[in-house]
Amino acid sequence: MHASSKSNLVFSILILALAIPAMAPAAGLEAIQKRYGGVTDFKASFSQETFQALSGKTVHFEGVVSYKKGSGVRMDVTKPERQIIILKGSTVLVVLPDSGTSQVQDVPPEIAAQNILGFFSGLSSIEEFYSVQKFEDRIVLVPKNGTGSITVWVDKDNLIRRIGLRDAMGNSSDVSIQGYLFNQGIPDSAFGTNAASFEQAGKDKAK
Repeated sequence: MHASSKSNLVFSILILALAIPAMAPAAGLEAIQKRYGGVTDFKASFSQETFQALSGKTVHFEGVVSYKKGSGVRMDVTKPERQIIILKGSTVLVVLPDSGTSQVQDVPPEIAAQNILGFFSGLSSIEEFYSVQKFEDRIVLVPKNGTGSITVWVDKDNLIRRIGLRDAMGNSSDVSIQGYLFNQGIPDSAFGTNAASFEQAGKDKAK
């Protein structure tokens, strides 16, 4: 994998944003928290368009985001190149399955909260890190100790379908989420340091 591709995705996940089309009248934050607080885990497909201000380019990512209460949040990126990114607290694990390498990064809590992974893992206590602004068609979260914003659109079932992220440097991302599967019994090992081994075990089982 090229180093630039790796850094592009990590950067896009850690500091993002964008204003995106409305989907349904925005629910209150409490309704969203209640919807997700009632599940043990979930998986969903995501599609992400990230604009990188420095290069003036837009990069398209696809994959699956997984969450398990008390364990963490994980993104399995399939396009443009494979990566596994896991957030547990303020620690990010990046695994490159094709090259067999991994890297652990410590991210301050106020930064970890400002991305899609941190957003899901901290949904129940989001007011600790954000000022919440509710509009007719969206909720906007502004970090209390940082810059940028997160804009959230939900559907009639209070499920998050789009997330927009923007940072102070002009970088932005539009993340679309679909195909939720709840309470799948995701093992804790999916969020551990053996993430690459877990992925390979899943492939072997499917054969």
